[in-house]
Amino acid sequence: MRITPNITANNSLYNIQSSRALLDSIQEKISSGKNFNRVSDDPVSANLLMGINDRYSGNEQFKSNISKANIWLNMTSTALDGMSKTMADIKTLVATVTNGSNNQNTLNDTAASLTLMRQQLADMGNTQLDDQYLFAGTATNTKPFDSDVVIPPAVASPDLYNGNDNVNIVQIDVSATENLNITGSSVLGDNSGGNVNILWELDKLIAAIKVNDIPGIQAGANQVELAADQIQRAQVTAATRISRLEFMDKMLDNTKNTLQTVYSNVQNADYAKLAVELTQQKTAFEATLSSTAKITQMSLLDYL
Repeated sequence: MRITPNITANNSLYNIQSSRALLDSIQEKISSGKNFNRVSDDPVSANLLMGINDRYSGNEQFKSNISKANIWLNMTSTALDGMSKTMADIKTLVATVTNGSNNQNTLNDTAASLTLMRQQLADMGNTQLDDQYLFAGTATNTKPFDSDVVIPPAVASPDLYNGNDNVNIVQIDVSATENLNITGSSVLGDNSGGNVNILWELDKLIAAIKVNDIPGIQAGANQVELAADQIQRAQVTAATRISRLEFMDKMLDNTKNTLQTVYSNVQNADYAKLAVELTQQKTAFEATLSSTAKITQMSLLDYL
């Protein structure tokens, strides 16, 4: 095959352009601090980096979900702590009237105190966060309990809970969720699920104390014990969820650090390495220019 001056010129031009492109690429990496500035630089690495970015964004959303859930559950825990303390006070107060030896004034005072404590329980059951009721299930705009009504004794047990038994679920990782709310039916009770209908039992107890109904008072005292246990179980549930959220938050922090490390290893430029490559490529580029200049100096006389 005959090597014509045109072929030589084209090859020289190609070598110059290739060498210059490599030099520009190294300089661009140094300038941007990135190994890859466009997908075409390295499609495999670019795909990896996009995947890391997507996972990182999802990680941040999960942490935001956990933060909001923590606020909700901590508010729930605070309300439950208040309920537990109130139930302890109720147990202490009821213990003073179970023997039937109290006068009517004492009974009336005890009933009045229990009425206030009953209202306190309902008020804590109506705790809100950002105008949303914590214990109303998914019906967060519905006030779950009426704190002003004390119903006289009746054969039927009224349902004093106005919320529902549905649970809001929050996503805390790619394949992990957590229940957000504790329903009022599992805390202060309703007429389903075998829970103590605490407000109604207190209504009956108050009525029994007013007339010194000893069997009724003793039965009410037993229900108070069960009610205290019921609220304690709700406290454990809230504490367990908070603990899990804290654990998941730490796990997400670890994942975040890992993602940042991998991203940095793939994308962040190694300036020391690039400096060496830049020097080598400059030398190669200058050598290409020098050899091309010598070739282009030839004329027809050089072949005679």
